Amino acid sequence: MLQVSADILALSADPALLAKSGRIVYANAAACRLFGADCAGQTIRSVLGEEIASVQSGSFLGELNRDGQRFLLRVLAMDGLQVFFLRESEICERLVSDSFLVALRGAMMDLKTAIALLKGRLAPEGENACPELAPLSRSFFQINRILTNVSVIHGVENGTVLFMPRAMDLSRFLRELADSVALLFPAPELSVSLPESCPCTADPALLESLVLNLISNAMRHAEGCTRISLRLTPLGEQLLLSVDDDGCGIPAAEMHTVFDRFRHQHALKDLGLGAGLGLTTAREIAHLHGGTLLLESREGRGTAVRISLDRVSAPLSLHAETPVYEQCYDSILTGLADCLPAECFGGALTE
Repeated sequence: MLQVSADILALSADPALLAKSGRIVYANAAACRLFGADCAGQTIRSVLGEEIASVQSGSFLGELNRDGQRFLLRVLAMDGLQVFFLRESEICERLVSDSFLVALRGAMMDLKTAIALLKGRLAPEGENACPELAPLSRSFFQINRILTNVSVIHGVENGTVLFMPRAMDLSRFLRELADSVALLFPAPELSVSLPESCPCTADPALLESLVLNLISNAMRHAEGCTRISLRLTPLGEQLLLSVDDDGCGIPAAEMHTVFDRFRHQHALKDLGLGAGLGLTTAREIAHLHGGTLLLESREGRGTAVRISLDRVSAPLSLHAETPVYEQCYDSILTGLADCLPAECFGGALTE
């Protein structure tokens, strides 16, 4: 079996490794160029790092930074062996332009104003006079979610994303965010495990987007999910943020596709339906904070997403005071627009 697997990996143009009992037993030509000709025989920990080596699941999806290059790492377990496939990571193909995003934002603002004016004219009859307004508002927030995620991905790709780290208590921030989500969506249960306090330097708006994307993915795609767990674990100079669910899990054969659909230019109408936008956005926000995203999933048992973050992701400016971040109801509706029922949007867009 070992020889057969090695023969197959030798045909791959991308780096590929074969490991047994925590040690690399074969590296194809591309992997030898990347890790060195002597990587076979070394431990997984010494070649791929502590984070990858410490994952308990045999099959998972992660990332690896090597000499300034970013790789998507797919790991499969079979017959006592682990196979590591690496592919150079691309944020996305050029789907949008700056002018497109500006025009779309302008159109969205016009639509928001029109809906708000229409609701105002219906007062005091309110939503009962026009029940179609709630689904219309939800459609606005669903489009706004796509626009927000595409803007973040596009901004990271072009170096124009607005990144404003500030001193904050991440535990308090996550606790308040979880409380707001639970009010809107009481099931599945959202449980939290957070230290009493966790001071750090981070961008709260981007972290809110990261967490809401992961919660939304679990609510929408984890069929049979009854519980979502949000945990924060301090690890010295790093923080580990985990979002787990007990849903249906992702089949091992489909794990490598979770970032691919958006890159492969599916139609715009599909972008809100599991097109990889949420996970891609979360991954890029993690990178802005000096971290990575790692995804483990077991079919029938659930999915776990691990986000590592630097406790101090960027120095604070000495010349400009960072504005206080206040949680916004609209931003939470945007983040969860794909999984909330229409009635949650009845009171939105009234200002």
